[in-house]
Amino acid sequence: MTPNDLRSRAAESGLKRIYLTARNLPDRVLHQRRRASARERILKLDSVSNILVVCYGNICRSPYLEAVLRRGLPEIGVTSAGFVGPGRSVPAHALKLANMRGLDLSSFRSRPIGRANVDRTDLVIVMDTEQARHIARGYRISPSRIVLAGDLDPVASPTRAIRDPWGESIEVFATTFDRLDRCAETLVRILRYRR
Repeated sequence: MTPNDLRSRAAESGLKRIYLTARNLPDRVLHQRRRASARERILKLDSVSNILVVCYGNICRSPYLEAVLRRGLPEIGVTSAGFVGPGRSVPAHALKLANMRGLDLSSFRSRPIGRANVDRTDLVIVMDTEQARHIARGYRISPSRIVLAGDLDPVASPTRAIRDPWGESIEVFATTFDRLDRCAETLVRILRYRR
């Protein structure tokens, strides 16, 4: 490899780092404001007796967050759903990590989101802004009842979205589940404060 090739690669790598840093800058800068807004919206809800957790496939993120919230909020009904493929099981990495954290997802099967489960919920937790828009428009639910899980995270992350670990390594699943644990802890504290 020539010195010109090395300089070119270094410049390309530097540009890539700059792009990745700048791309999600608004999410990092606005994190505390969005976190406070999410907290206020939850506190303004008349009551929260049913929570619906949504992710794309309802096999990785939402089943895990559902189980964590059920454990932390036994007096509140918590379910989850997704946009595709009913009846699918949780992947092996998710099963293993959940089990290590005291949660059994072995009997879980994915469920499709529908009018019935949206209508009877007080709070919808989603993984990204596209899911929030889809639910607000498609099911005519007030955006005040929809919260991005990432907005509950006390740790500012590169993006608001909770990374989908589907098809990734167990380390990616662990990072995603760690973030969901932090989000759940925040939500549990908010809802306990209401009582």
